[in-house]
Amino acid sequence: MRQVIAGAVICGIGLAAMAGLIPALADYTYPIVWWGLLPIVDAYNDRRRGLSLWRGRARQFLSITIPISVLFWLLFEALNLAAPQWRYKGGIDNLHAQVFFGFIAFATVIPIMVEAYWLVGGPFCLPESLSTAFRRWRVAAIAIGLILAAIPFFNSVFWFNQGMWLAPGLVLLPFAKSPACGGTRRFAIALVASGLIAGFYWEMLNYGARTHWEYLILPAMPHLFQMPLPGYAGFIPFALTSMIVYERQLRLRARVLTGVLLYGTALGALYFLTIVYMNRGLWLLR
Repeated sequence: MRQVIAGAVICGIGLAAMAGLIPALADYTYPIVWWGLLPIVDAYNDRRRGLSLWRGRARQFLSITIPISVLFWLLFEALNLAAPQWRYKGGIDNLHAQVFFGFIAFATVIPIMVEAYWLVGGPFCLPESLSTAFRRWRVAAIAIGLILAAIPFFNSVFWFNQGMWLAPGLVLLPFAKSPACGGTRRFAIALVASGLIAGFYWEMLNYGARTHWEYLILPAMPHLFQMPLPGYAGFIPFALTSMIVYERQLRLRARVLTGVLLYGTALGALYFLTIVYMNRGLWLLR
């Protein structure tokens, strides 16, 4: 109950700032609202499913999951530099504040996706046929994943670059140790539903935030919030990739040195990419 109350208070502060009632926090509303919503959804998943990101594994969450989430999203930020699909706009003009904003925002990526999957699908599992196929064809899966990640560096056509959302998942799937599902139908439904739910709320909260991202793709297409409607399909492979990354990071032991290295790498990479984004015109000041 205390977790829900704390989450509601944080979420309320974020929404009040988004409405202009707390001007000092106006540029930071997006991650504030999410860090309020996550404890609420986590409490529900814990009560209903017995699944929690931090209850019983707080050390893992703080030292491994958070920096892995940041590094995970920074991979896509790097791919975005090759063939830009989005850019950021806001009133944060200090580099260190931009890095701080990016870290607390990107730290929510994997937690949001995991909570959304648990909400609709329960514990993550992989169909036995899928796991067997990827173990048998691991070299091909890794090669295809790397090719999909490389395509944006040689191509500027939007449609050909969307394989990047699946690329890390293909590379990691041959090594997945997730429990086996009874069939593919429930697995597919959970992926589609969780991806679209997470994507909808990502875009909705981004739409109302002063510091936000905006898309450079498909300007003639109908939009829901900032996102062109066809773009929502990308959240489905992203759901699979996110869950595979989350399952794999659970294999890392939550040691102090590991956490320090992950945080240091995440902050260093984020600092560098923020400078590059500013220089490339992909972070615009109001």
